[in-house]
Amino acid sequence: MRTFYKMIKYQLFIIAILFGACQTPTRESIRELEGEAQGSTYHIKYIAHTDENFKPAIDSILQVIDISMSTYRPDSAISKINEGNETVVVDTHFRKVFEASRQIWQQSGGLFDPTVGVLVNAWGFGKQKIDEASLPTEEQIATLKNYVGFEKVTLTDDNHIEKAYPQILFDFNAIAQGYTSDVVAAFLDSRGIENYLVEIAGEMYLKGRNTIENKPWTIGVENPIKPLDDRELVATIQFTNQGLATSGNYRKVWTDANGRKYVHSINPLTGKATQSDVLSATVVHPSTMFADGYATMFMVMGLERSKAFLKQHSDLAVLLVYTDEKNQEQIFKTKPFEKLMVHR
Repeated sequence: MRTFYKMIKYQLFIIAILFGACQTPTRESIRELEGEAQGSTYHIKYIAHTDENFKPAIDSILQVIDISMSTYRPDSAISKINEGNETVVVDTHFRKVFEASRQIWQQSGGLFDPTVGVLVNAWGFGKQKIDEASLPTEEQIATLKNYVGFEKVTLTDDNHIEKAYPQILFDFNAIAQGYTSDVVAAFLDSRGIENYLVEIAGEMYLKGRNTIENKPWTIGVENPIKPLDDRELVATIQFTNQGLATSGNYRKVWTDANGRKYVHSINPLTGKATQSDVLSATVVHPSTMFADGYATMFMVMGLERSKAFLKQHSDLAVLLVYTDEKNQEQIFKTKPFEKLMVHR
């Protein structure tokens, strides 16, 4: 059963990660773990002195987060809350994601909003797919918008959720995978691992460096409109002790008989699933959770609003791929992002 289903944002891959088994005089070596997580996969590389297997512990962490926030598990806390169960006591994971979501919601003027669940379902991007005949009408959208808005939900001091309307549905898929990367990174920290790369469904947290080859971790960001068999990089970056997330609509989209495209990045204010001029957004941030949320936010904001936001938040490292008035692909980078690039 899939857990968090979030559309894969555009592909990221590791360029200069060591794959060999060579060892230094201190007998350090690269360890690799992989598995399924949150409707996708995870890959972890870390440098260690021992053969201790962290996979059971990491799989357990992923399971706990699933039980808290997976809309694809009927036994999860979020599913029970969405069904109207007012007795659910949420855990620390839920609270942290809720509070971060509220902060981004406030900063975005409501364009990032995890209470968008009713609209996600209405446009066919939830658990149940729809056909063209079932697309919501303007009247239906207006009604559904009554059940969207983070100001309509409260997390109480005793960890219960209060909703202004029982129809309100939570969907943390735009931020939870980034949060999960942070949690796994914190686990590795607790085990004394100082150099690692955690990637969960494309969201990454990097710490330290590749001490085996004495190189920084290096990440390639791909062109979102290129097919998988014809990959092209739009940037190569190096960073450490930070998270990275990318969001895009190019592979999670469907087109009706009239050629209209509907995308998963739904505007909570208009209720529409229409594509903005931003094709993809990549964010590097000390928190992968915030990188994840901001990347989704920029997709909905569009280019001009994103630029205005970034003027007010000039410390953010962001790359946006967008289409101009001639429908040509263009790239916008903030100065903090440019500083991370290997080839500027």
